[in-house]
Amino acid sequence: MPDIADTNLPAKDVIRHLTHELRQPLSALESIAFYLQMTVGGGGSDVSAQVERLQQMVDNANWVLSDVLHLLQMAPATPVAVVLEELLEEVLCEAWASEGLAVETDIDEALPAMAVDLEQARHLFRSVLHFMRRTVAEPQKLLVVARAVDNTVHIACSAHAPHVVPTALFHPLEGNQLLTCQRIAENNHGHFSAETNDLGRLILRLDLPVFI
Repeated sequence: MPDIADTNLPAKDVIRHLTHELRQPLSALESIAFYLQMTVGGGGSDVSAQVERLQQMVDNANWVLSDVLHLLQMAPATPVAVVLEELLEEVLCEAWASEGLAVETDIDEALPAMAVDLEQARHLFRSVLHFMRRTVAEPQKLLVVARAVDNTVHIACSAHAPHVVPTALFHPLEGNQLLTCQRIAENNHGHFSAETNDLGRLILRLDLPVFI
């Protein structure tokens, strides 16, 4: 009698397998979309618009896979002193995360360094920028405000997004989710949340401890 395969694999192993299998077709689609865009040009035709939409869908799918893997592989944090302005400048230089998003900052000049794992902090801010770039209403402007109170750095990222429901942003495996940001904040003894105000602005709040 042949051996029966074990189908009771842990969920993490199943997701890792799926992400591995999806990488190659997504990479192929990305190459095809790039070739088609070069072929049809940017003349504003229906074909060009559909190719651009295909590129956006592939980009979003790649980000979801990357984000899920980051969430699954998250290790205990190793906090170091991270300067918010330097981290923002670094992440904003990555066009894939911030292209088409105008970012305005209001950061205290004497803001102390945050105690946070540097790689996890990079992924968190990349996630916020990537999310806001795809979510906010026109014009695409993001305001980042940062203040320090006692031993906590309080950061608020806000933009006009009247149709967003904050409670729907933390579902796992959703393309517009911010669950990983929440887990990273908690992993670094901080807090991450989302809310909206009466003016239709979405506010993502991040609290992290000061590096002492």
